[in-house]
Amino acid sequence: MPKKVNKKFLEEMFSKAPQTTLGIKKILTLDTKKGIAKAVYSARKNMCHSGSIVQGGFITGWLDAVMALACMCKVGSDVLVLSLEIKTSFIKSVNPGEVTVIGKVIKTGSTIAFLEGEILDKKNNLLAKANQTVKLIKNFY
Repeated sequence: MPKKVNKKFLEEMFSKAPQTTLGIKKILTLDTKKGIAKAVYSARKNMCHSGSIVQGGFITGWLDAVMALACMCKVGSDVLVLSLEIKTSFIKSVNPGEVTVIGKVIKTGSTIAFLEGEILDKKNNLLAKANQTVKLIKNFY
């Protein structure tokens, strides 16, 4: 039986720290059937090194968060999504400004899920991709 997903709960959770620290602007999509989430993040100058290149930890943080959000959309908003491993590929430099982060569920089991994510700029250029394996803790929230 599919889990009930409380979109309002997820939107509230992702409008607080640490997401605000990471620069979340808004959630665009929460697709509970497909397990897809899209959000806009603001890459700020204070997140950069070497002048105007966003540090990779922020990029990985955005991907991690939106992939977890996508997973919660699919498996239930009461499920804690814990990273077991994450691989990020930095394809193009991310510079200050807004980016779109997309998370997708590839497969879920009873305690493990496989996720993918990507970051696009305003011109839909692919900036970074990630794959992640997560542990699911049900009835957490």
